[in-house]
Amino acid sequence: MEVQQLVIMVQDDIEKKRYILIDDNGDLVIPVIKYLKYLDNIGRAEKTIKTYCYHLKHYFEFLEQYNKNYQEVTIDLLSKFIGWLRQPIQSRKIVLYKEPDKKNRNPATINAILNTVFTFYDYQVRLEKLDGNITENIFRRIPGRFKSFKPFLEHISSDMPIKKNVLKLTVPKRKIKTLSIEQINLIIDTTTNLRDKLLLSILYDAGLRIEEALTLWIEDFNISKNSITVRKSKTSTGEGRIVFVTSETMNLFQDYLFYIHDANGFDTNYVFVKLSGKNKGLPLDYSATKAFIERMIRKLNIKFTPHMFRHSFATELHESGVDIAVIQKLLGHAHVQTTIQTYLHPTEKTIRKEYEKAQLNRKSKEKEDDSKF
Repeated sequence: MEVQQLVIMVQDDIEKKRYILIDDNGDLVIPVIKYLKYLDNIGRAEKTIKTYCYHLKHYFEFLEQYNKNYQEVTIDLLSKFIGWLRQPIQSRKIVLYKEPDKKNRNPATINAILNTVFTFYDYQVRLEKLDGNITENIFRRIPGRFKSFKPFLEHISSDMPIKKNVLKLTVPKRKIKTLSIEQINLIIDTTTNLRDKLLLSILYDAGLRIEEALTLWIEDFNISKNSITVRKSKTSTGEGRIVFVTSETMNLFQDYLFYIHDANGFDTNYVFVKLSGKNKGLPLDYSATKAFIERMIRKLNIKFTPHMFRHSFATELHESGVDIAVIQKLLGHAHVQTTIQTYLHPTEKTIRKEYEKAQLNRKSKEKEDDSKF
């Protein structure tokens, strides 16, 4: 199985990437192609479609190894697929011993792949391509009081049943990493390239995803309002949202346009472009950004990723008392629980501060009790 990328031209000479799945005989995997086309038609993001294509590649490779057609799906087959994802093998021969693979997929990745398979089958059911609905056997109903997220007026809906995926793996909670203000300032100040300095400043000031920043156009910047309109996003909710940057970052943007963009005569609307080599003037991509980040890590001995600027942005806003609904809008989340569960991380400094405040309150209360006697 192989995923192939197609580049097509749409209106205004804009390139659009599409993905197809091809089997070992070089033939198109038609059910997957139709499903990906459906996702494109309903407005799913390019990166989402690419991810779904690779997820379904894994599933159809598994089906091929087990000599199964995708329409022969059962809950037992899907449970075998989970085991295959944990430790995929090229043969179903009995192996007495196999050296442990350090690159086994983690539960979160497996759950994401399974979710893609479930939505693929849900689409097939709607097309009446399957005799039964496999998803009905996968999800069981449990009382609403057991759900992890409890929204406003939860007491009213707590008795309403919710669906629980019986095949979903338990994912250990991991601490999301953030950067301190000192680390962020050091990284940005140490960056000598004007383009890269601007990119990092926007990631921190506006909390953008790296893909959102790389696809910005010059006209997306409103200099008078120190704001940016997000052109492309991972989700439809994130597209078109307005975020804000500091006046220093906006001045940096204007300097970059004058000294780099205009001075080199780049004929493109993209803000971030490659500055050297045979691809000079073409839009900056993630691989080039990753190479720059790796150089900074070696130089400063600070391990970081572009997404950590987004985590730090959200965490700092929360600790400054900004309303959670505002943070949700700035980050472009469709659901506020995503913001709460994923991006709000009290720092060690904040935890210590709150702990010391509690200790002072306790001592103060003890003194008040002693004074009564």
